[in-house]
Amino acid sequence: MRVFAFSDCRAFLLSIWLMTCGYVQAFEDPTQVAAAMSEKLLMSPLIAVAMAGERRVAVGQRGHIALSQDAGHSWLQARVPVSSDLVAVSFPSPQHGWAVGHGGVVLHSEDGGFNWALQLDGQQASRLILDYYTDNARGGALENAQLYIEREQSLIGYGGTQPLMAVHFIDEQVGFVVGLFNRILKTVDGGKTWEPWLHRVDNPNELHFYSLSADARALYITGEQGMVWRMGHDQASFVAIPTDYAGTLFGATSNGKSLIAFGMRGSVFRSTDEGVNWARIPVDTQAGITAGVFLPSGHLLLTNLAGEVDLSMDEGRTFSRVQLKQSMPLFGLVAGVDGNLTLVGASGVQRETMALAAIKARESSAVVDSTSDPMSTLLGAGYGYRH
Repeated sequence: MRVFAFSDCRAFLLSIWLMTCGYVQAFEDPTQVAAAMSEKLLMSPLIAVAMAGERRVAVGQRGHIALSQDAGHSWLQARVPVSSDLVAVSFPSPQHGWAVGHGGVVLHSEDGGFNWALQLDGQQASRLILDYYTDNARGGALENAQLYIEREQSLIGYGGTQPLMAVHFIDEQVGFVVGLFNRILKTVDGGKTWEPWLHRVDNPNELHFYSLSADARALYITGEQGMVWRMGHDQASFVAIPTDYAGTLFGATSNGKSLIAFGMRGSVFRSTDEGVNWARIPVDTQAGITAGVFLPSGHLLLTNLAGEVDLSMDEGRTFSRVQLKQSMPLFGLVAGVDGNLTLVGASGVQRETMALAAIKARESSAVVDSTSDPMSTLLGAGYGYRH
């Protein structure tokens, strides 16, 4: 049983996990307390953002979820039944979305992000895992069933619950959540029930999982020790495809032709053969790279903890720096078809409008125009009042 340590990913995880630990008060289980409405929501740390159709939905600390219906100009605060820190969000359709975070919580929205319900928490997940691997009609018949039972009992013995770090839904029914110590569960009924998949990942050392992503052919997990795991859409297990890197990978993105994995100390790796071979790509930063996205135009953007955005016009072979009007440690981004970017990070939400010039692909100055909109406003919190 591994002992949890921050040493291999402190730059990213400490910035997210410890930012909320500077206060002391009587303990209330955040999985049992609804998120408070906040007038400072847009200035509070937001960790991830996703598109729900044309709507943008951002999640962050203390159960805060905000949504924008006008490309990030204005935002509404959602109703959320927990105050756990939320670190990832996925919308497979404009109406149905899922968010995960500390306390092992899984939240579901069926109205485009306005209202959320708790589907699963860490204690329920632990009981589910123990039940699954002790049941001979299910996981109990597996060769390593007792090992999974002992590992889960050890984790419970440490106290608390294991956080979930990523979520990805293929459609409104089929989805995955992943977290620390090889934690992975799958649903095929929109989160009503979950099946442990600990035995379906080539991860004997229980490395932590930090991201989930997909392209038209496969799903990908990234995690500790430069590991990427791949599962084809016609397969039933994740196979390790290591990058030969010793540090943590925070995420991956793919357009179906180029698979880009990224993480600590400005590390970027590119594969054009579904992870069989990797090439390290130089990027002008030593900061942890936290998010990446292929734009509808085919361009690739990466964000990092130094508040920088890098752009590739050649599917990740080379990068140039985007000059932003504002800066903060960045954790996530999404892009609309109109070129409007929504960036989230340590200081909340930031809107950038980019125009990508039609210039030669070989020219490094591919970024052309970036204008910031500092006027994003919180229209209402809980629909009860205006600011």
